[in-house]
Amino acid sequence: MTKKEGPVNTIDLLVEVFGEYPGCLLVEYLKDGACLNATVEGESFSLEKTDGVLVISEEVLDSPDITVSLNREACEYLASSEKLEDFTNRTRECIRGTHGGCRMTYEINAGPARMLMKGYLDFSRKMGLI
Repeated sequence: MTKKEGPVNTIDLLVEVFGEYPGCLLVEYLKDGACLNATVEGESFSLEKTDGVLVISEEVLDSPDITVSLNREACEYLASSEKLEDFTNRTRECIRGTHGGCRMTYEINAGPARMLMKGYLDFSRKMGLI
């Protein structure tokens, strides 16, 4: 994570996690129309792939493909990753709850066909989730 004056707001932290290297490499697997909701310590955000770019905004989607909940500590831990392998290992640690206070849970809301069409299968393979 880059050094900044004062605390980083949550949406900027999510942009740092998924919009910058190495997290942005995983987002490349997702196709346009892929949409997720993320909740970080009670704040909800949408992450939607549009025109090849992941757009993160302060809103909640009605029908997200995946819903993710994580704490700020997990966001900061992921943002401090230097390589894709670090990022994927840290994500698995957060999901398993094996790194300090980092916590992450996810729920898949879309069916298999949509998951395949929107690139989640490749994304999940790269993350080591399947």
